[in-house]
Amino acid sequence: MPLRWPFLERGSKVFVGCLSEEHMSRHINAETVVPKEAWTSDVPWIDKDDCDIDAYVGSLSERPDFDLAEKLRRWRDDGVVVFEQAVASDLIDRYLEDIDTLVRDYDTYEVPIEIRGQQMSSRDIDGFPANLTGMKLNHMHCFSLAAARLSLTSVVTEFLEHVFRMPPSVCQSLTFWRGSEQPIHIDYPYVRQQKKLSFLAASWVPLEDIHPNAGPLAYYPGGHKLDQSGFFDWGEGSIIYDEHSSRTPGDFAQYLRARMAEQEIAPRQFCPKRGDVLLWHGNLPHEGTAVRNAELTRKSYVTHYTAESELPDWMRNYDKQGHPRGVFENGGYSYRFRWFDACLSG
Repeated sequence: MPLRWPFLERGSKVFVGCLSEEHMSRHINAETVVPKEAWTSDVPWIDKDDCDIDAYVGSLSERPDFDLAEKLRRWRDDGVVVFEQAVASDLIDRYLEDIDTLVRDYDTYEVPIEIRGQQMSSRDIDGFPANLTGMKLNHMHCFSLAAARLSLTSVVTEFLEHVFRMPPSVCQSLTFWRGSEQPIHIDYPYVRQQKKLSFLAASWVPLEDIHPNAGPLAYYPGGHKLDQSGFFDWGEGSIIYDEHSSRTPGDFAQYLRARMAEQEIAPRQFCPKRGDVLLWHGNLPHEGTAVRNAELTRKSYVTHYTAESELPDWMRNYDKQGHPRGVFENGGYSYRFRWFDACLSG
């Protein structure tokens, strides 16, 4: 049976119903205390003190078209890498068409969204909240074939395969319509489904040219290093945020602002052109800056990745013949969630 994509395959069955927060929340790490050793006990080779980038690159029988050694050094030193004009314009167009479909028929689909920190379904709202800041579409790589392919942009998957020394696999995606104005934060306390906490990276693809007054993304170069960021104690020594935490994301932001100030690390704004892509380390502090012109959009697409070997089994999806279900190209993996297929067959 061919894989159905409700947006891209215009004649396919409409996807309705059965989305539940339980599908996702029941799998998230339920330990009340996750100590810092969960990060430090096993990290990618490039995060180790004895990593030798030149030796690694020299050992490769094939090298990518870009300067791999230079990009790996930027990753090690700054925690960020930029590839200019790496994303095909027609692929962005196709994804924006899928977003237009959702905006027009938001009550037909049941896409998980977040508005100002509140989780809900697109069918629960009175209208698509395009004018609100802090709105996210979650997991669009399950609903849109174009989104899944954006996540698997070739230079991204190729570079991350060298970071992880393992093919990358998508574990989450987020779509922003406007500047999020999200305070300074680090991803791993929130994105923690991967087996090894430190095997985490993200990509940020602008779906349009980003104006400085639209609330662009900002990041803190070098802040990903543990001696710069330290570990925030969410309660009882736990380094992740969950229902047991005694401290809040606001406390975390205050802690990170103080740490970056102490280390004299200033934020750097990212105002890319459509089709550029930014990759960042799972421990890199970053934020959404203030929106200075409310008329401006800041359409962008974020993907979080782990190494394929570190993707938990519950996030994998296979048909009855054992074939993986999702998109698998350019050496990367984007499984479609099992609950999505259950909804389609319901």
